[in-house]
Formats: sequence, structure tokens, C-alpha cells
Amino acid sequence: MGEPQGATAAIVSIGNELLFGETVDTNAAWLGRHLAGRGIRVVRGYTVGDVAGDIEEALRLAMEGTDLVIMTGGLGPTPDDLTKDVVAARFHRDLVVDAGAEARVRAHFMASGYDDIPERSRGQAEIPRGAVALENPSGTASGILVEEEGVTIVMLPGVPRELVDLVEGALAPHLDAIAGARTHHRVVHTTGLAETSLAEQLEPALEATPAAAKAGIDLAYLPDLRGVDLRFTIRGGSAEDAGARFDDLLTHLDPVLRPWRFDAEGGDIAEAVSARLRRRAARIVVAESCTGGLVGKRLTDVAGASAVFVGGVLAYDNDVKVRELGVREDDLERHGAVSEVVARQMAEGVASRFGVEVGIGVTGVAGPAGGSEEKPVGTVWIATYVDGHVEAAHHRFSGDRSAVRERAAQATLAAVYRRLTDGGDGV
Repeated sequence: MGEPQGATAAIVSIGNELLFGETVDTNAAWLGRHLAGRGIRVVRGYTVGDVAGDIEEALRLAMEGTDLVIMTGGLGPTPDDLTKDVVAARFHRDLVVDAGAEARVRAHFMASGYDDIPERSRGQAEIPRGAVALENPSGTASGILVEEEGVTIVMLPGVPRELVDLVEGALAPHLDAIAGARTHHRVVHTTGLAETSLAEQLEPALEATPAAAKAGIDLAYLPDLRGVDLRFTIRGGSAEDAGARFDDLLTHLDPVLRPWRFDAEGGDIAEAVSARLRRRAARIVVAESCTGGLVGKRLTDVAGASAVFVGGVLAYDNDVKVRELGVREDDLERHGAVSEVVARQMAEGVASRFGVEVGIGVTGVAGPAGGSEEKPVGTVWIATYVDGHVEAAHHRFSGDRSAVRERAAQATLAAVYRRLTDGGDGV
């Protein structure tokens, strides 16, 4: 595989709320993925509070050896919004009113019932002299682009929706220019293996792949709680040529990837499950304990879920398992709620209750309390009922309560997808 090359970027996230833990910096994660998709690698990131000296120092460091610096936050109308002032002072540029930005700010406030721009919001129409104002279709703070010392510096609002709209809109042509040669990507979604385990299986297959099939193709591992995305990248050439090269490489890697991969345009395995159910003209119901409705939520988050999702039972209490799902009391007493036999009865019971083809049963210990030596925190049993046949599997997930529940929901959807996939032998 080739070494990563191309344009580089740094991200500077600004705001006391980020440092104090009041807000999670989802912007930086989204930007990293988006820029990589455009052929721009994020090589550094900084998080600073609303302190002028700290913002300036982070900007100085971010500019070293990069083509692009994106600064998020600090563009609002309050006194602690300092980003624009710091950048203007750093490069000895006055702040001047941009006519287009002023018109957009005025239109926004007039649409909200104001006669004119409120005094404290007038500064949102100002940009450093010589900079470019980027239209923000979702708010009053324009994005700002300025070129200095061979580096493109972009200031974006910290509100996630506004940031996304700006990056995908007004900023997009500037990013294309920075990226240079057209970049092509193929993303393979996997679930069920951690990044290190997947790499241990994939790297030998890559080594054995003929050089011609992998030359000039970069690979990045993108892990999260739900799985690992593999992003293959080719720079230059036509989309048709890149597609053929991706197909050739993935043919060589298919024996390793087949048990773990799934196809979903948005990257969510719930999409893939829904597509499989539609293909079979089948419907699904859920019986959830430790996941507390997460599996049902994931399925109903997919557009058109009403065609395949019927409903479910949140069987947290054992009495609910017995009364609503038909779980046998003696099995609960003998094996406990977190057991294979109970998970199987939950899956079969909920499918029978609702009269559908596919049922799910998931029960486990999410923590932080409730674990034992025999069934420690993270122990989960997942059962799937498909067309009259039940299969069950035991899992041990790591992390806090939220992580265990998220991983359990993902594994449950993966188990259903495996059952629904032709042959039942892979994701």
C-alpha cells in the first residue's frame, strides 16, 4: 500500500465549554473524517479556551508545516468570542464590514421581527481586511477564509449544524482547490472485530496481494464503538479507473473481510438489516433487557422503518419476561436472567407474541453494578429467531455502562444481519 500524501490540515477548537467538559467536541471528529474524504489529512489538533493568548499560540503551532488550519468556535456576538479579533491582530489586519455578510445578518434579524441588526450583533458582519466571507445558510456568523504565510486559515462557527452547512457549501470549492488532484475513496464497513484484531487478519492478506493490485492505494482504519471502517484511497485518475482498482483489491481481501463487512450507504448496520428484511418481505420485533430499547431505536432511526419494524417489549423485570414473553420461571431461577436459555426464550417469545418472522432477545449485565464472578459486567447473551429457528451467542463487552449497551446493540444488529445474509455465513 502507498504512503499517505497530499495536503495537510490542523484543527483548532475554541471554547471554555470544551475544556470544562460541558460540550463534547464532535466538530473535530466530523472535520477529520470529512477532510480525509477530500484528500486532506488532519495531522494535528488543539483545544483552547476563550483566552486570546492561547488562541494565538494554538494558531501559530497549527500553521507550522500545514496547508490548512480550521478554527472552530468563537465567532458569536458575545465578549468571549475572540477568534476573529485574534486572527486580525495576529496578521495586522483591520476588521472591516463585509457587505454580503452584513446583508445576510440584517435579513436574518428582520425575518425575526427586528427593524435592524441589534448593536451587539453588528460585529458579526465584520471580517479581517482582505479575507473572504463564507455564507452561513443556518446562522448569523459567516465563515471566514484568509490566506497568510502560504497557509489557508478558515474560521467557522462552533454550532455543529452551521459548521457542516458551511463546510459542505461555501467552503467546499476552496477545499477542492487545496486538495489538488481528485481523490477517490471506497469505504468498507465492518463490525464484530476490534481494530487491532482486524488489522492482524487483514495485514497478511495485504502482504499476499499482488503489488499491481495495491499500488498507489492507501488504507486508513477508522474505529469507533460500533465497528471499524476501512477507507481505501486513490489520488488522481478517473472515478471509473479508481472503481475498477478498488474492486480488484477488495476481491483479494474478500476472504478476510466477508465475515465482518456489511453494506450500508450511511455506515449504520441498522440500514443493512432493514434492507435485508425488505428483500425477504419479513418483519422484525425486539425483546430487550440490558439495551433498554437501543436496538429498537436504531432500527426505527432508519427511514421507512414502518415497513419492517413492528414493535417490541422492554423486559427489564423478570416478571415482564415471564408474563409478556413466555420465559419459564424455573429457567430464570436455575440459569438467571442473563443466560442463553432466557435469551432464546425472549427471542422466540416476542416473535410468537407479535406473529412475525424475525425476533431478537438480548439480556446482559451493563454495569456498573450487578456483575458477579460467573457473570461479570459486560456479559451479554444475544439470541435471534429467524423463520422458526433460534441461534444464540455469548459476548463480553468492555467499557462503561453506555459503551456496553452501545456495543451490545451493535452486536445484536450484526447477529440479525448474519442470519439474514444469504447462506448465513457472514456479515
